[in-house]
Amino acid sequence: MKKTLSILLILLAVNSAFSQNDFATINIYRTKSFCIGCNVKVLLNDVFLTQLENGGKLELKIFNTNGTKITVTDGRNYRDDVTLKPRKGQTFHFNAQARTPRVLGFRLDQLDKPVKDRKLRSDRFLSMSDVGVLDNNTSRKPDTEWTEKKLKEHWTKNGSKDIEGIYEKVGTTLEYELAVLKENNDYKIIYLDGAKGTSWNEGDIKAILQKTAQFGLFKANWFMLNKSYNNDIIITFKDATMSFIPETGRDKDIYIKTYPTYDEDNTTSKSDWKSTGTGFFIDKRGYLVTNHHVVEDGNTFEISVSKNGRTSKYNAEIISVDKQNDLAILKIDDSNFSTLSTLNYNFDTDSQDVGSSVFALGYPLTQIMGNEVKFTDGKISSKSGFKGDITTYQISVPIQPGNSGGPLFDEKGNLVGVTSSGINRQLADNANYAIKTSYLKLLIDSIDEKLELPNSNGMENLSVTEQIKTISEYVVLIKVK
Repeated sequence: MKKTLSILLILLAVNSAFSQNDFATINIYRTKSFCIGCNVKVLLNDVFLTQLENGGKLELKIFNTNGTKITVTDGRNYRDDVTLKPRKGQTFHFNAQARTPRVLGFRLDQLDKPVKDRKLRSDRFLSMSDVGVLDNNTSRKPDTEWTEKKLKEHWTKNGSKDIEGIYEKVGTTLEYELAVLKENNDYKIIYLDGAKGTSWNEGDIKAILQKTAQFGLFKANWFMLNKSYNNDIIITFKDATMSFIPETGRDKDIYIKTYPTYDEDNTTSKSDWKSTGTGFFIDKRGYLVTNHHVVEDGNTFEISVSKNGRTSKYNAEIISVDKQNDLAILKIDDSNFSTLSTLNYNFDTDSQDVGSSVFALGYPLTQIMGNEVKFTDGKISSKSGFKGDITTYQISVPIQPGNSGGPLFDEKGNLVGVTSSGINRQLADNANYAIKTSYLKLLIDSIDEKLELPNSNGMENLSVTEQIKTISEYVVLIKVK
């Protein structure tokens, strides 16, 4: 409810002002004293716009910068022309009046300031723009081949990620559409529709977003509607809206995300995922561990990494498996993935004592419990698992389907095991197990690539709550199909 109210308040605010100054403004007045009964027409580049009545005012927003001719005429004998080359942000004032009391005809006088309201009639105020009035001034090819149709087909097939989608401008008479598209780890804003009569074509690049320290906050080199360049734009994304703010902080354009809608979630392709599990990073370059039974029947693997409230999705491939000990090593294979800055925990292969406190992180039963990492804790119950299996610990930590492949940490933030819900659950349903890290280390040593395993004591003096906040960023959701 609060979010909905916030959005409504934003929309009400922007309805009162244009922003970004993509246009020039030409005000044309016909004061009350100007010839009663005269038929005054206003033309833009010889194209009829409107008729201006006594006491009337026309506010004309000009987006085209290839030359603007304003004409007032009676359509038969009399006319006067003014030719301009307006630029963004400029404002002009003209008063249409009789040439002299004794000479018939019109003239347009340029004014230094607006005509006072007492000389006008507010019920005869008009507001228009050149959008849709003038023909497109160029026949060039667009910057890209993307169209609205092609983008929707692309997102239906491949899924739309985080801020990707189609946005519509609100709060102005020019409600055009833009698309946000992620390509090669860069976000581009692409013009789609709404600025007819200007030099914009569907598929043109409107902006390329520059990343900052916080996802959802970008700087941009931004092309205005008149094709001039503005590199002082800040762009933010929040609650299905996109906001454009000049660095001066004045004014703001708001766009509402219209595609995909909340019931057209394209975060994954239409094909259903067969199963999900948990994994965790063991090397900053994108190597991660999970259970073999999580990935054994899959051909495609999607890794969801959550950080600072943002979830990123990457493709991954299997590097090595140990079927007997139910372990698998994967590596993210995606050009959008960037090497992690740190893995702030310790990989510990020492045997743990019975009674040691431990905790697990994972993504159990996501269809019921949601896609947020879950914490469970308990003790080491035994230094051997089912039927005395020395490769595993028996633990009192609750483990559910989906927790499989998640990390088991001790109270100092040392990795001591890999949880598994697949170890003989059919025979020992109330017992939970974790594979010892010493057996994971054997699998790691068997692959050709030399991994840089975590070796940090940074967790040792932190509370469990603080440990969870840090370590959760290294725990991932794995989707398999």
